[in-house]
Amino acid sequence: MLPILACGAGIYVGLHFNILALLPLSVLGAGAYIVSAWANGQGLLDGLAVVALPIITVQVGYFLGLTSRPAYLHLRSWLNIRHSERV
Repeated sequence: MLPILACGAGIYVGLHFNILALLPLSVLGAGAYIVSAWANGQGLLDGLAVVALPIITVQVGYFLGLTSRPAYLHLRSWLNIRHSERV
């Protein structure tokens, strides 16, 4: 379930944000998970092994979002959906 959610989050970030938006998200998420695992008594290498799969799937989802951005924008224009201009 976690890889599917991570891929979905990566697709969302890829569709809506520009390059290098995923790096802080990955670093903060991995750091939070490793600190949490370390606080629960797990070893550092165990935490790194478990966090590798979600980071890879977030990257895959991010690249899927980046490559599907033109099709997504075309679909939004076809359905006449616009961004909110409220600040």
